[in-house]
Amino acid sequence: MIDLTRHWWPVATVAELDAGKPLARQLHGQPLVLFRAADGQPAVLPDRCPHRHAPLSAGRVHNGELACPYHGWRFDGGGRCARVPGLDDGGSRGGLLPPLASRIGHGLVWACATPDADTPEPSPPSIETDVDTFFLVECVHCSAAEAAENLLDGSHTHFIHAGWIRRDGHRQDVKAEVRRIGNGIEARYSEEGLQSGLVSSLLEGSRTESFGRFRLPGVAEIEYRGKHGLNLLATAWLTPEDAERLRVHIRVATRRGLAPAWLKRIFLHRLFGLILKQDKRILEQTRANQARFKTYGPPTPLLDSPLDLLGASIRRLLAGEAIDTSVDREIRCRL
Repeated sequence: MIDLTRHWWPVATVAELDAGKPLARQLHGQPLVLFRAADGQPAVLPDRCPHRHAPLSAGRVHNGELACPYHGWRFDGGGRCARVPGLDDGGSRGGLLPPLASRIGHGLVWACATPDADTPEPSPPSIETDVDTFFLVECVHCSAAEAAENLLDGSHTHFIHAGWIRRDGHRQDVKAEVRRIGNGIEARYSEEGLQSGLVSSLLEGSRTESFGRFRLPGVAEIEYRGKHGLNLLATAWLTPEDAERLRVHIRVATRRGLAPAWLKRIFLHRLFGLILKQDKRILEQTRANQARFKTYGPPTPLLDSPLDLLGASIRRLLAGEAIDTSVDREIRCRL
């Protein structure tokens, strides 16, 4: 398995941080609290006051210091106690809370539990310029492999998102090409016209090609392109809150000029929020059904079909296993 603790993971959007309230988060099973420190940088600390272990995320931020809700102890961004109300020397205590490394980038707040010299930079979206963007955030009880395959799988959209993305009675003949990319796997779809659902009719005037890609340590992307370039890019970072739960940050980007950014944000946020909740529902139903069968013996292996283009490779990558040239292939399918 790859060591997830030495990678950068998004734990909030910058907009959430800028709201001014401490944020309760979790990463690799550790409860955390986020706030903007006095120097303007994000602070990520254990969500536990060392005095009586009250949750700091239930407190308040005062001039870049986080005050505990129980007795008012204040902590700066480095985890040092800056004030103990009632004591003149309350700021003399050293670092009581070990901070996690943190930074801001790509509209997100990032944290890393155990950075080292080999820790790669935070994973950016494939396209950042000349686009209008907004974020969706959702927590899902499932594994990163399950979430990534779901987001990149075209064959479930006729049923889980019927009418929104595709319809089972309006399929098209599509060429799918699977290939390895630097730190992941990608499927390119061509010879496909506009999809039969509402998303394509609203966002795309034409469709020349589309992509589904996965990049380590946990980024899933869907990209639609037309004759004028980018139509849509949805980048999902799959942050491991613990072994069973993900916090999914999705950045939805559309080409500028299609419509006013504020209008797209209002409408598309509702539309993609609905689609995301449909995916959450089926993923959690699937996970719950797997749990139902645990009493009947060891789990049975997943049964892949030729339409399952990326799932096996995603599982291998997350397990730290190499994928060889056998994954590079081309198939014809009806989507």
